[in-house]
Parts: sequence; structure tokens; C-alpha cells
Amino acid sequence: MVTGTHILINAGAGRALTDLPAFKTFILEAIAAFDLEQVGNVFHAFEGGGFTCVLCLTESHLALHTWPEHNFYTCDLYLCDYSRNNRQTAIDLCDKIKIYFGSYNVKEQIVSR
Repeated sequence: MVTGTHILINAGAGRALTDLPAFKTFILEAIAAFDLEQVGNVFHAFEGGGFTCVLCLTESHLALHTWPEHNFYTCDLYLCDYSRNNRQTAIDLCDKIKIYFGSYNVKEQIVSR
């Protein structure tokens, strides 16, 4: 039985690793556009550098962390399939994130759970 799609991304980034306000706007709009329901979030900017965030969704979660000193970020997204099949939504949302950061050297794992 498949209950959802879990995607892990490790990638180089060409831009936007320190601009938390812009990312927050981007990700909240993307979540709404994909008709996902946010139930809570935490966003934190590190002094002189990157940021981290966790968004709790009724469908599960999205966690992201940036390391601008290494031009690198990680993303962990899990969307369950309780109310609908979210596999393509998870893939499409991760694709948007990769485009947003100008990603390169992407290592991505997609796991059906």
C-alpha cells in the first residue's frame, strides 16, 4: 500500500540562498497554488547567512535549509495520499523549488511510502 510520496533534494544553488522574505512569499504562494493546506510554519534567518524553514501541512511537511557559504540547500517534502493522490503535486512542487534556486548538481530521491 502506498500512502504518499517523500522527496529529498540536495542541490547546489545559483541564487536566493539568503533571501528568506522572498522565499517565504514564494513557498506560501506555491503551497496555495498546489491546493495544499498549511497548518503551521517556522521560518528562521541565520545571522549573516542562510535560512531554515519547516511547514506543517495537513498532507504532512516541507523542510528546507540553505548554506549560502557552500552554495547549497536541502529540501525534504512528504505529501501523503490520504485525501487525494499527491505524487505529481510533490514532484511539481519540488521542480518549482529547484527552478527558484537555480539548482545544479541535483541529487534527488523519490520514495513511495
